[in-house]
Amino acid sequence: MNLKLKLVSLLVALFLPVMALAAHNHSNLDIQHSWIKAPVPGTMMTGGFISITNNGKHDEQLVAAYSDIAKNTELHTMVMIDGVMKMREVEGGWVIPAGETLTLAPGGNHIMFIGLTSMLMEGDKQILTLEFKHAGKVERAFMIHKPENANMSDGHSHDDSHSDH
Repeated sequence: MNLKLKLVSLLVALFLPVMALAAHNHSNLDIQHSWIKAPVPGTMMTGGFISITNNGKHDEQLVAAYSDIAKNTELHTMVMIDGVMKMREVEGGWVIPAGETLTLAPGGNHIMFIGLTSMLMEGDKQILTLEFKHAGKVERAFMIHKPENANMSDGHSHDDSHSDH
């Protein structure tokens, strides 16, 4: 076997497992029920909500969310401080243990959009990028809903609703 063929074979052998792992991690995420609360007129912030199931064998972590609908997009939680419920940014995001689901919902963990830069009208769609520790960046369509309409299906399956960058 000539040297060039050996080198190519070695490179393929080294990189195939890495490529398979990246594809495997992404396919283990089942992302459902993504929606953004239609903001109250006159407000410059709102929340986003989603359900992410980790069907893999290893823990995953949602580390960040990105959008162009607000000046700042942050992962937030609700905490009780001196008897008052307050929102706080979550540094580093949330671990999603293997076989479990992370649910971001009103009154709890959520994606916070601060300083809205565009009008968000009920029924519109916005694309957000979710960043995971292992799966990398995944795009997802979020529907704008009034809270009373948010239980409706978002009409997306996990197979066609996200993609790697």
